[in-house]
Amino acid sequence: MTKLRNVAVVGFAQLPVVARDEHRMSTEMLYPVVRQALADCGVERDAIDYQIAGSVDYMDGRPFGFVAALDVMGSWPARQDLHLEMDAAFCAYYAWVRMQAGECDTAIVVGHGKTSEGEPDRVLNLQLDPYYQAAIGLDPTSTAALQASAYMARTGVTDRDLAAVAARNRAAGARNPDNQVRAAASADELLKTPWAVQPLRKGYLPPIGESASCMVLAAEGKAEKLCDLPAWIQGVDHRTELQTLGARDLSRSAGTQLAAQKALAMAGVQSAAEADVVELYATTPAEELIVAEALGIDPKAAKPAINPSGGALCGNPVMSTGLIRMGEIFRQLSGRAGERTVPGARRGIAHATQGHCLQQNIVWVLGAERRWT
Repeated sequence: MTKLRNVAVVGFAQLPVVARDEHRMSTEMLYPVVRQALADCGVERDAIDYQIAGSVDYMDGRPFGFVAALDVMGSWPARQDLHLEMDAAFCAYYAWVRMQAGECDTAIVVGHGKTSEGEPDRVLNLQLDPYYQAAIGLDPTSTAALQASAYMARTGVTDRDLAAVAARNRAAGARNPDNQVRAAASADELLKTPWAVQPLRKGYLPPIGESASCMVLAAEGKAEKLCDLPAWIQGVDHRTELQTLGARDLSRSAGTQLAAQKALAMAGVQSAAEADVVELYATTPAEELIVAEALGIDPKAAKPAINPSGGALCGNPVMSTGLIRMGEIFRQLSGRAGERTVPGARRGIAHATQGHCLQQNIVWVLGAERRWT
């Protein structure tokens, strides 16, 4: 493996996920998390070289909302910046690449989206093939149900198995004050909830919420000055599959599998099972099982701990959900996870996705030690 720059997560902040923040627009929600993340690192905005935001105007309720976000991120005097219409976890990848190129040493990565002022199902429908699939009105729940059906047909997983996955996340999520869903529920209780779209029950799905998040990245030499216990990026890879649902096997996630293989190889790790904690961006129990299979981990095993935060099933703020998965790993490795701490965690894996049925996937391997010397 070619030697790369050691880059670490040194700060992270998020707003609690809510159905609707009635008193703030998207950029106003973003301001406090940027200030908190910088304050946790003990610096002001002048210490940051680069900034990148993940948002979609259709979700913010304001045309060109990403331009207003520049002021919130503190872009004056003018600095390098970029906007991606992707979950902020993908923005973090772009910032990491810029650091590898030597173009910056520090960066802030933000995600924001005020879904209550938009129509998420209509907007996310537009991610589909515009001729055959978007045109018939498929929404993310419908396509997720197609995926769940395909997975259940291939593996024999039952409705009760899905309920058990959802119940485990709900139990963990009750300990996370940032979650939108904080009520534990047993598998039996979830099995009694009505269908959303069969075979997915309403009790298995998270409500779409809104939040804002900010992560601070720093290269070696600066990371140690900004954080006592940085979470070092040891490996990362990003893969995209075909947009058309009928052109791929929905019961598997080939993109996640390949991204995991590449990221683990970069990290010098033989298997994802060597991680202590894993955070998966899975908005249905079937998605969680598919991603776990792609990573090569057993959802029923004691190690690694899967979604001690409650995962996306307890809070799904569009544009921030994936970055929060990274942030949760940072919290675990830096001793900031509170009641959901996984004792002795030294390595974690964060997964993020975008698009219907796990179309685009990124896998991060984070550790308490530097990867390259």
